[in-house]
Amino acid sequence: MQRSLFLLLGVLVLADATAQQITVRLLKPAGGEVFRPGISEDLVWDTTGYPGIYPTWRFQFATSPTGPWTDLQGATAVKDSASRRGRFTGGFRVPAIPTTNGYVRMVLVKPDGTLDETVTSRNQQPFTIVQPQSIRPDSVLRTPITTRVQLSNKKLYGLDGYVFVDEGGVLVIEPGTVIIGDTVGQNSALCVNRGGKIIAQGTRQRPIIMTSSAPPGQRAPGDWGGLLLCGRARTNHPGGQAALEGGIADANQVRGWFGGNDDNDSSGVLRYVRIEFAGIAAAPNSELNGLTLGGVGRRTVIEYIHVSYANDDAIEWFGGCVNGRYLITTGCIDDDFDTDNGWSGRVQFGVGQRFRHRADQSISQAFESDNDANGSFNTPYTTGVFSNMTLIGPLQDTSWSPGTGTTPNTYNSRFGAAAQIRRNSRLSIINSVFLGWPRGVEIAGSNTMAAAAADSFLIRNNSFYGIKGTWLNFAGGTPPQGMTTAWIEQPQFGNILDKSSPALAMLMNPFAMNLDFNPQPMANSPVASQSTSYQSTPLVDLSWFTPVSYRGAFAPYPVERWDLPWAEYDPINADYTLSVGDDKSDFGLALEVLPNPVADVGVLRYTLPTDDQVTLSIVDAQGREVVRYLNGYAQHASIYEVPLRAEWLSSGSYFARLVTQRNGSIVAPVVIVR
Repeated sequence: MQRSLFLLLGVLVLADATAQQITVRLLKPAGGEVFRPGISEDLVWDTTGYPGIYPTWRFQFATSPTGPWTDLQGATAVKDSASRRGRFTGGFRVPAIPTTNGYVRMVLVKPDGTLDETVTSRNQQPFTIVQPQSIRPDSVLRTPITTRVQLSNKKLYGLDGYVFVDEGGVLVIEPGTVIIGDTVGQNSALCVNRGGKIIAQGTRQRPIIMTSSAPPGQRAPGDWGGLLLCGRARTNHPGGQAALEGGIADANQVRGWFGGNDDNDSSGVLRYVRIEFAGIAAAPNSELNGLTLGGVGRRTVIEYIHVSYANDDAIEWFGGCVNGRYLITTGCIDDDFDTDNGWSGRVQFGVGQRFRHRADQSISQAFESDNDANGSFNTPYTTGVFSNMTLIGPLQDTSWSPGTGTTPNTYNSRFGAAAQIRRNSRLSIINSVFLGWPRGVEIAGSNTMAAAAADSFLIRNNSFYGIKGTWLNFAGGTPPQGMTTAWIEQPQFGNILDKSSPALAMLMNPFAMNLDFNPQPMANSPVASQSTSYQSTPLVDLSWFTPVSYRGAFAPYPVERWDLPWAEYDPINADYTLSVGDDKSDFGLALEVLPNPVADVGVLRYTLPTDDQVTLSIVDAQGREVVRYLNGYAQHASIYEVPLRAEWLSSGSYFARLVTQRNGSIVAPVVIVR
């Protein structure tokens, strides 16, 4: 009787509701926005005016308010409940259809799977999709590559969608070669499968560049997919293999699959390679990384890599044991260095720089590490070690407040800890420098905390400057008895914290988001002389590393910077068509002052074409020396930068003077305005 009454009441409620006007509202996209193809945007709606419980909606796209409507991939049966109540984060993968008349609608899905066109909502005003005109390549790469293929630096190459280097294929890329993605918004990436190889050996003067197809000034994160390597080394996935994230793997467990039993496997060589504007959303809310390394073996060479403006992680390791040196990430949106599924390699000398306005919905860190997604005890454990890293966060000043990062004195509230070690990972970080982060280190999960207490991983001999919040915090579990957040402060660990200001690290210009970026320590920086250690412990082997006497990625000035001239800190505006086919690889003696006039802090930038003895000074108009930087100092061929502070000099005209033993001398005018 009670059940019958309940059913009768339910019918009456629905009948009454049917007599009323049913209202649903699509809130985002709202109209008036400008979108870029290939990017995931949120779908947001309000169904408080709908009387049913947990309705299912289909989302569709059109270039007219009346259709015809095309289903949005991954958003054809969205149940309005739980975490998706009123919102599908990243559910609108913007199509590669340029238009000023874009519309999205939501429509009710009936129990039989058909659509109820009477219950629907769309944006009232159109939105715009802007697709830049692609640069035209000289030659197009198409899948599959099954033999030896060599790319010439005399041509500009473009990708036609996903390009796979299959087993037995070898892709050889000459120094100075430029490869661009497919049309912005079209899924494209370069993937080396198990048994395939890439030989990309650039040089310091002629790096290999993989970038957006958009012209200078119009490039943006997520314009293409990035570079993915699949190897045969071990992972801790059940069954020993897995498909790459991002939806590019096939159903035959061949293309886009990684893992095996050969830790000595080689996927080739990456040396002096730049990867820019990667991270296209291959599917809604499923972005690719800049560089993805799945099950890559230790005979693979990964050195001098710069990943910039990635729309997800800059570099992510899934298992494997590949090592790396001289890695740079700038301006990515999620994590700089993400390690999972049993990666056991070593990395020494690396830089991660964050832009204060760019952070991901999933919370952005410099390091994020899991043993696996479930925090299991599957082996091999994630036991990688990073040493001599410089990790520059979003806070130039600890007085800044969380917000959007687009207004003065704020940073994006979605930035988290500098390093998050969780889900039973055993990732170690040693001899490194962190500056300008909301928090220092987060250890998440009881198993991870127990591993830290047992010295299964190391956080040692690191320097933290300008940390706004906690130095160490625990999350998602209870630490073992006796372990507190003072764990990181133990004197024998050698960690140093100065919360007050990132400036106390005394790096040259670490927060510049352009060509002025310089993460090198000044000669008198404290990190230049703080103690380091490369002594292995019973549970962590450090024998692979090259011992140096400084913390962080760089020796202090006047030692040369290893990131110049091959790295590019303004890839949005760089004109790569000028370098294609250019055989010029040498550079001459050069000296410039940036900016000029100097009102506060400027930079003397000079280039040595060969190893030489250097004297660098500032002289007045009468030739009298007023500042001396170097006197007969031996330096290697490279590009150098040194700060010039206006407070050192009176207003007026001066000259920077560079005198060398082998390459002559050069002067550059300097104007000081105070």
